[in-house]
Amino acid sequence: MALYDEFDRRPNRLITARSAYLRAAAYQPVGWYEFTPDAFAEARRQEKPVLLDIGAAWCHWCHVIDRESYEHPEIATLINEHFIPVKVDRDERPDIDARYQTAIQLLTGHGGWPLTAFLTPDGAPFYGGTYFPPEDIAGRTGFLTLLPRLAHAYRHRRHELEEVAQSLRARAEGREGAPPAGVSEEQPATILRALGTQFNRDQGGFERGGPKFPHPAAIELALLQWDATRDDRWRVMVVKTLREMAWGGIHDQLGGGWHRYATDAGWSIPHFEKLAPDNALMLENLTHACRAFDDPLLREAALSTLAFILRELTDHRRGGFYASQDADGRPHDDGDYWTWSQAEFLRALSAEETQVLVPYFGVTPRGNMPEHHRTVLRVMRTPEELAGDLELPLETVRARIAGGKAALLRAREQRKAPAIDTSKYAGWNALLISALLEAGTLLEHDEALRVALRAADTLLRDAYDPDQGIYHQFHAEDGARLPGLLEDQAYAAQALLAAFGCGGQRAQLAAALRLLELCIAQYWDDDAGGFFDVAAERGGVEAAFLASRRKTIDDLPTPAPNAVLAMALDRAWLLTHEARYRDYARRTLEAFAAEAPHYGVYAAGYGLAVSHHLRPPAAAIIVGALEDDATQALWRAARETYRSGRLVAAFAPDANPPYPAPEGAAAVAYVCAGQHCSEPKTEPEALRRALSALGRPPRGMDEAA
Repeated sequence: MALYDEFDRRPNRLITARSAYLRAAAYQPVGWYEFTPDAFAEARRQEKPVLLDIGAAWCHWCHVIDRESYEHPEIATLINEHFIPVKVDRDERPDIDARYQTAIQLLTGHGGWPLTAFLTPDGAPFYGGTYFPPEDIAGRTGFLTLLPRLAHAYRHRRHELEEVAQSLRARAEGREGAPPAGVSEEQPATILRALGTQFNRDQGGFERGGPKFPHPAAIELALLQWDATRDDRWRVMVVKTLREMAWGGIHDQLGGGWHRYATDAGWSIPHFEKLAPDNALMLENLTHACRAFDDPLLREAALSTLAFILRELTDHRRGGFYASQDADGRPHDDGDYWTWSQAEFLRALSAEETQVLVPYFGVTPRGNMPEHHRTVLRVMRTPEELAGDLELPLETVRARIAGGKAALLRAREQRKAPAIDTSKYAGWNALLISALLEAGTLLEHDEALRVALRAADTLLRDAYDPDQGIYHQFHAEDGARLPGLLEDQAYAAQALLAAFGCGGQRAQLAAALRLLELCIAQYWDDDAGGFFDVAAERGGVEAAFLASRRKTIDDLPTPAPNAVLAMALDRAWLLTHEARYRDYARRTLEAFAAEAPHYGVYAAGYGLAVSHHLRPPAAAIIVGALEDDATQALWRAARETYRSGRLVAAFAPDANPPYPAPEGAAAVAYVCAGQHCSEPKTEPEALRRALSALGRPPRGMDEAA
């Protein structure tokens, strides 16, 4: 029985929220508000501080604090009596989350979810942290102690708390970056040196211990450096990291896809939530790496990730993609859906499968989560090693692994699965569109290509307004939409340019160019260059603490929108020959040139953008009637040839192509570096060879980074 059954079960104000995460708290006894002007007006009227809770549907500890504290009668009474409680879905309002994360990190040195902040009625925080238990435990202050103390302090020492809030606001708003500087090869070189220094040669990745996160932009930057130099150290960095991750518990060994991060250095024990952007970026990394190095393990991981996205995150009815899968299948769960006791594991398998799968996954009675006597499945022995150990043919071992994994998946599917948050966020949809377009072309996966192109159409239909740009969240069923952020515009522009390269629809190119123009008009910093995170005239920034606009360049962990926009602007220049796009790209990169290298691995997206700006990636521009067989053959050859950062586009002769229409041929292809192009190619194989060779060092030369 829930702790709050003794309360009146009438819903609170969250019953009408758009967010599924907020609606899940609608029957809690806490009198929650959404983050609206009404909440802060009520705080001023009652002269009470605000208790702000920021969480997400996928967040395990958010569910814990809900269950332990916000469903606790005594805690709910304290909150309702002394505070105005406000609850925020961080996926729905990342602008709110970003500002309060910054403030609480300045205050405590750490952040995360749930984020718990105590605010003045004008929205300025004076105290906070992340998870608070209901009672004091292990040196951590609990709500039953903390809430009365803060309520007393606010009544009797309010001026001191307001001084803390004012000081914190000044520190948060005063974190300005360095002034603009010139862009050169030194910025990516500095970031690459940081990658080399931080690379974990034993376990891959860029952290020595846990927690351990994927760094997709760092992998892409290392791939670009390998493509340009053929220096083997970059191949080792990419392959070691992705292989260790693919064998690890962070990778769902049965259902495909990726958990958010690992708690340990060896990628073994994850936080179990699966987020759309993480899976999009991992799919892109794996697709590029398996094509660059012809690696079957990475190809298998890419295909299983793609299968997860198509099975669990795709809206096959309307098009587009869902936001996340929860970490937990039920209350008091701690990864039980994803993990195995030894008895459960053995019960699902035949004797022959058990012989191979037990050492393959290293399952023991104690498990690798010994406090629960459960095992997160991770590969402990390769098929080749097992074939030698067990004196079995390699094909037999592989067949038993495949059969055993299928049996385990069938058994897991009998459990209550963690919920899918069916919210649609435009920026995350755009990342998945870009990733599925890459997988669809480079892995020759027709369904991925079809789903991605349909999702691009859905994005334009349901989330795009030519006057407002891309909305952040879109609900096609009721037409409700939330204003877009810079990340939505940047990721969508990038995805629409990629969709134009695969489908040739002029509407996609026009919308991408329109988004770039809107970013320049509404987000551009006229004083120092670069783009702010919210539009200049954006409504809905409800509290004074959100009034300032932020300008960032670090990848956390999705690529920095300013870096993505710089790359999109450079691509627009290549496709249109409009010099102003390249000028805005340069000025964006200059705005962060002095600051970004200090972020090291977290500035890899910026390093990638600078590298592409200074040395434009290989591009194939096809000109010919789009439905013509000759055009299609050249277009397919270009799309299916992997080069790091490659650009592909096809134009009908009457569609204002950037290069001349064919004379005496049905279709031609230009292979370009920047705006310097080869002689036109008319044969697919000649195009492949030219695109593969462009800008690469000759084979056999002494290559150095």
